[in-house]
Amino acid sequence: MEPVNNNNKLNNNHAYVVGMSGSGKSSLAKKLLIKPTDQVVIYDPKREYDGRLQGRVVRVYKDLRSFASAAIAGRKTRQGFKIAYQPKEMSAKDFDAFCKVVWSVGNGKHLKPVKAILEEVAENSTSPGKATGYHGKLLRLGRSYNIHTINLFQRGQEVSKTIIDNCEFGYLMKTKTPKSRKYLEDLTGIPVNEQSLLDNFDYIKQVGTDTEKGRIRW
Repeated sequence: MEPVNNNNKLNNNHAYVVGMSGSGKSSLAKKLLIKPTDQVVIYDPKREYDGRLQGRVVRVYKDLRSFASAAIAGRKTRQGFKIAYQPKEMSAKDFDAFCKVVWSVGNGKHLKPVKAILEEVAENSTSPGKATGYHGKLLRLGRSYNIHTINLFQRGQEVSKTIIDNCEFGYLMKTKTPKSRKYLEDLTGIPVNEQSLLDNFDYIKQVGTDTEKGRIRW
């Protein structure tokens, strides 16, 4: 299947969240980037989304075919849903197949966007160069089909530069090394010394060139 109703009037709502393990990336996505009424699909290899998300039960699928059927059925409605695919073994090939499903349910005239939470992006990237495959399509062309990706990874230098270049919203969280912070400074302009002050669950949000600091609170 291919997405339908190309709509270039839609805004870019792609986002990325970068931070070391334990910094709060998944918590930020759950708390700040998802609403109860959203239509959400999740690539969840580490079972971060078992239970509820914004008050809604997350339906979990272990095989891609069943997940795809649920996503297609959900997109035929105007109702919110939260569904996750948990692969037995994550791989770049499996991740690309998931992204292909997301691509197929895009619809530029749908009342709701489809929000795709993509966990462990670095583990499933083939190179830090141009994003390839269906993940690349989502980043470069998904906007006009009402697809919003939320890309989570630990280190900027391990993922495609296409992610940071094509995401309107960026969230920098605590990173482990000065090298990682310097790499992010070069790409975002956010100074190393500001990044180094971040503790777990702190973040710097960047929209365009504007930044603001915040902290996830429960």
